[in-house]
Amino acid sequence: MQNSIAARKALNDRIEIELDRVEQFTPLEESQKTRIRFAGKGDISRFFVDVDEAIEKFKLKEAQGEIGQDQINELYQLAMPLQQRLNKGLFGADSLLKKVARATVNDQQAAELKELQRNQGKRKLELAYAAYVGNLNRHVPMTTKQRDAFLGLLRNDVKISNPSGQYLTYIIMIKLSELPAEKIEAIFDDAQLNAIRSMFPQAKMIKASLKQMGAWDE
Repeated sequence: MQNSIAARKALNDRIEIELDRVEQFTPLEESQKTRIRFAGKGDISRFFVDVDEAIEKFKLKEAQGEIGQDQINELYQLAMPLQQRLNKGLFGADSLLKKVARATVNDQQAAELKELQRNQGKRKLELAYAAYVGNLNRHVPMTTKQRDAFLGLLRNDVKISNPSGQYLTYIIMIKLSELPAEKIEAIFDDAQLNAIRSMFPQAKMIKASLKQMGAWDE
């Protein structure tokens, strides 16, 4: 019970964070905030209805003494989508909150919001690329020319659709590992290439984990 209350509070707090995020780009009237909050609470309610249904199915199996390995696997299949939704965030592009937010703002606010969000995404991505180059340089020392060329490669060839995601560094590594070999070979020598490629199996495993968590939307 306490866990449920804490989870609801955390998700309600997240609504306020989403509102603050919108207001970083364009001021909202109180009536607009009210509609968006109401939609966010709808997302939360819908999620907990699904949680309650999964719990009831578990309790029914438990009462019937049917908790064998097959049932555990079945319950895992019930729980995994819920966990994926939490990991991805309840207030994504298809959420009631985001849909109502888009419908609530006026045309000028919508244009300002879209432009500022796009610019913010570009800045975040640029910082992530630079940080990735800097971090790799500590493990695989590069010349200035190589660093510049590698940064250019990331900018031009590592395309990321959601720069606001929390796993951005991992996604850069995964996308890098999937580039044609000749693009990386054009920048680094053999020793550097071996060091970089030694990281690629890890990238493959991380991608599988992100997909399982529902956190891969590239």
